[in-house]
Order: sequence, then C-alpha cells, then structure tokens
Amino acid sequence: MRWQAKFLALLVLAFTAGSIDVRAESWRKHVYRPDRFETEFSGEVVVRASQISDAAKARIERSTNYIQDGGSFKYMVTAALTKSGVNLDKGVAAGFGSYKCQSSLGQTALTLPGGTGRETRGAGCEGGFQVDARYYAVGNWFYQVIAHYKAGGEKSARRFLQSFKVIGQ
Repeated sequence: MRWQAKFLALLVLAFTAGSIDVRAESWRKHVYRPDRFETEFSGEVVVRASQISDAAKARIERSTNYIQDGGSFKYMVTAALTKSGVNLDKGVAAGFGSYKCQSSLGQTALTLPGGTGRETRGAGCEGGFQVDARYYAVGNWFYQVIAHYKAGGEKSARRFLQSFKVIGQ
C-alpha cells in the first residue's frame, strides 16, 4: 500500500511539473499595428510609453516598450519613431552598451525589406545575464528587440528574437 501511495504521489508530481512547463512556454503572437511590428511572447506583456528626455524629444516623436519579465529572463521590444531617420550604429552602441557585458559573442548583419538590422550577443552581462539583441532601422522607425536571460534560456530567447517582424511598411 505504501509503494502505491508513493507511486501515485510521483505520478501527480510528474504531471504537475509537465503542466507548469507547458504554461511557461505558451507562446502567442502579438500584433502592434501602431508601432508596425508583430512578435511572440510566452506570457503577460506590459506595454509602457518610454520616458523621453527633453534633449531626446528633438529627435524622437514617440517610443513604447513592450516587456515580458519572467524573473530569470526578460523579453523586450522598444519601438521608437524618430523625426529624421535612424543612425543604426549609434543606436546599437548605445542600446547594447547599457547591458555592460563582459564579453561579446559577435555581431551579425540582418537584412529585411526596406531597412537594415544587426544582431549583437554578449555574455557575462550585468546581473549574470546573457543578452541577445536585434536592432532594426526601417525608415524613421528604430526597433530594439532584446532577450535578457540566464543560462538555459537560449532556446526560448532565440524563439522570441526570431519571431519579430516589421509589418505595414
């Protein structure tokens, strides 16, 4: 009788653990037409207008952050509409530099219709995170697509980054 109770408890634990994993990985496409992009998130997304300094208001029309914070990871898209175009090199340097990574894992040029992009990866970033980031310049739009995660989160981070698409150009 005792072994049956232990077996039943293990079975319930295994089923529950499987259910938790499935919920954690329930990816869903989100479409944000005003900011002209779509992407997949695996959980609740907080949408917040970015704080724009008075100096930056001369260059930036508006900017919005889309954030999923899972504790051991954070997925974020920042969509900024500029007034006179985007300097991709400056945007990448400023954006990626803010994560204070100890080592660079490389940069890759990205192509997309009507724009340019770059992927940058770093390890040993502030707080012990790894950061994979994609930056896109499309007309007057500048997109920062950031996966900020702990070891073991690479597969989900890649899925998030690869799901991002510019729409309505």
